Amino acid sequence: MKRVLILSAALATGCMPAANPAERAATLTVAKAFTPTSLDPAVAAGANEAPVLDQVYEQLTRLDPASPTAEAVGELAQDWTVAPDGLSIAVRLQSGHRFDDGSPVDAGAVKASLDRLVRIGRAPAGSVEFLGGVTVTGPLSLTLHLKRRYAPAMQQLSLVAASIINPRAFAGNDDGKSWLADHSAGSGPYRIAANRPGEAIELVANPKAFRPPRQFQRVVIRALPDEGVRRLLLERGDVDLTDIVPSVLVDRYRALPGVAVTTVPGGSSLSYLQLNAAKGPLTDQRLREAVALAVDYDGLRRQILKGNAIQIGGYLPPGAPGYRIGETPSRDLPRARALVQAAGYKGEPIVLLVALLGPVAEFLQANLADAGLTVRIERRSPGAMQALQASGDFGLIYTGWSNDTPDPGAMLDALYSARGLAAGTNGSGIADPAIDGLIDTALASRDLATRAAAYAEIDARLRKARPLVMIFAANPVIAHRADLIGVTIDRWRPSLIDFSGLSRRRPKP
Repeated sequence: MKRVLILSAALATGCMPAANPAERAATLTVAKAFTPTSLDPAVAAGANEAPVLDQVYEQLTRLDPASPTAEAVGELAQDWTVAPDGLSIAVRLQSGHRFDDGSPVDAGAVKASLDRLVRIGRAPAGSVEFLGGVTVTGPLSLTLHLKRRYAPAMQQLSLVAASIINPRAFAGNDDGKSWLADHSAGSGPYRIAANRPGEAIELVANPKAFRPPRQFQRVVIRALPDEGVRRLLLERGDVDLTDIVPSVLVDRYRALPGVAVTTVPGGSSLSYLQLNAAKGPLTDQRLREAVALAVDYDGLRRQILKGNAIQIGGYLPPGAPGYRIGETPSRDLPRARALVQAAGYKGEPIVLLVALLGPVAEFLQANLADAGLTVRIERRSPGAMQALQASGDFGLIYTGWSNDTPDPGAMLDALYSARGLAAGTNGSGIADPAIDGLIDTALASRDLATRAAAYAEIDARLRKARPLVMIFAANPVIAHRADLIGVTIDRWRPSLIDFSGLSRRRPKP
């Protein structure tokens, strides 16, 4: 009965196919689990917001998907030159890019947007923590001043947090936060036409876009938390595409008539348990180590994920400098039980927060129970989980991180440094000056061997501290109607799907 009610509600919100062939040809319907908490890149720019923000805004750079090291190439930037001392970058912008109101994207807009990101100071500002300021040197030229040598600066400026926004949108008293929470003022291929929080977001083609949509003039992104509803509507053709595909159900999606599945080997999308090392029972390092030893990694990958994931031995993503190739974690339940007993744990419940209920969280709960830990699963929205993480009011969080380049420096900085503590991304509360110094060494160097050595030392220190437990790197999966053309997955940013580059194969007469 519950499933019927949920399905009826989903259909009532407009998940039916477009009314006529012409409208269907011009409309793409995408199913997600949630809608964004905010549409302002300076306020929220996580995996839940990025797919929308990437389509309505442009950044200075983008990552070259053909490059094995994910090098930055120009999007708004035409070219750039790093100063010999590594502390400034001179950037020239391309001409011809315009915001959706027709005004030009110029150096002043870039400076105003980056200044606003830093000024607002929310979590997305951590993406440009290295930025000390911006100087406009001409209508289409500017200089980026860095606080310290930061080798991946131009890669970081490709993140949606660094989106360039029309300054007219934030000229008001609240820096535009109220208006930009539900509207867009960008130069991307789409603009936001409507936002119904918790239900749907509608995008329409931006008539001023430098790179207009190939076919779809309208994109409707539906919030459908129930996996069964997403799958049914995809099979029926009411939904064209979803990337919220549980690994355990990939084969079931492949069997759907008229549906295709696109996937690539995992590596950048990391799933882990974040442990609160600053408050509650897990402040005891022995209990954190027990959690790591209690997890049945191989059983999870085989039984639950059906092989659609890579096991991670430490704290670096596969392919990163310093990563130990071929290493996999293993379960040691007797050792985990001994540590729990030695810590004097009395059975007080440890809350495990999840965004979606499912077999992975239940499997982990059972694993920890085997070690003598009492875990209670509670579901929270992504926004609520982020707030609890930032405030430190949690025990365990089942969450993840999408590493946007092969270099893990920015991820390590966010999750484990003092800067991450200040920004609210280091939710575990770990503080180690030695790790901070090693992160700075790696980020300042363009030498691969130097970075690899620093990252390997960070990995070794984190294995002792156990601020979180890396579990697996999932293979990103997109399930879509078989008549969609151009569906690809960027290994480093699998949540970003270029809706503007998709088209629909015409049915045979």
